[in-house]
Amino acid sequence: MAHKCTSRGCEFSLPDTYPLDKCPWHMVPGRGPVKIAAALAIAAAGLGGGLAYKKFKTHLHEKQLRKERKERRQRDAAASEQEQRVRAVRNGAAPKSRKRRRKRKTAATKSKPAE
Repeated sequence: MAHKCTSRGCEFSLPDTYPLDKCPWHMVPGRGPVKIAAALAIAAAGLGGGLAYKKFKTHLHEKQLRKERKERRQRDAAASEQEQRVRAVRNGAAPKSRKRRRKRKTAATKSKPAE
């Protein structure tokens, strides 16, 4: 006897041999083309759908972790740069001032009449 998807409002009939509680569409997170592709992959896998779902879920989780690591590195880099500036001021090191450019000597000042 076939069982139905356990998602609220979904009446999709699943075969007895299907190991998951939900239909492929409700098992897959996300939106748009990614969700469609993943749902098709799970449906095509049949009995291996659970494995495909786990791999896809792992992929999404790793992608999120990479994004969080990148943001954390950027925050840490900005914070350490700010900290170095504060430390320099605390140590009494005045902010470096730019050197004045030397004025070029004009032809009139170069050749003074010798007396």
